[in-house]
Amino acid sequence: MVTPTAARRGAALYLATTALAVALLLMLTPVFHDGSPDYPAWQVLNWFMAAGVALIAFAAFRSYRAFGDGERVSVGYLRSRLASYGGVVLAMLFFWGWLWTLNPESETGAAVTSHLVYFPVMDALYVVLALSTARGLWRGRADSGA
Repeated sequence: MVTPTAARRGAALYLATTALAVALLLMLTPVFHDGSPDYPAWQVLNWFMAAGVALIAFAAFRSYRAFGDGERVSVGYLRSRLASYGGVVLAMLFFWGWLWTLNPESETGAAVTSHLVYFPVMDALYVVLALSTARGLWRGRADSGA
């Protein structure tokens, strides 16, 4: 049977691993990309990122719920709110962009050009939120969303 601590740490390791993979691929894509509109490495990694985004959103929601609305403002309270809203923004941006790329007829010239700016920003947001969530999950904080 998996204990809650083991599950939390497993989720933290998953998020940290995907965050490092995204960061490395983000920096190395210009080195090996051939200029075609296809990004096979990203097509695979996006599936793992989708699970990571869901984990981030779930952890952020639990973090949000850990603090009552009537509590005094503290660092943990602000951290949980920032992680919650950041998780929602990340989920909206990621799934919008990813579903866009899964549609084979969506890759027009304008879309490809906009993705050159859009995806690096979204990937950087993923790395920051995934690593901060992983850190909180590993430590077992009540405000583990960040």
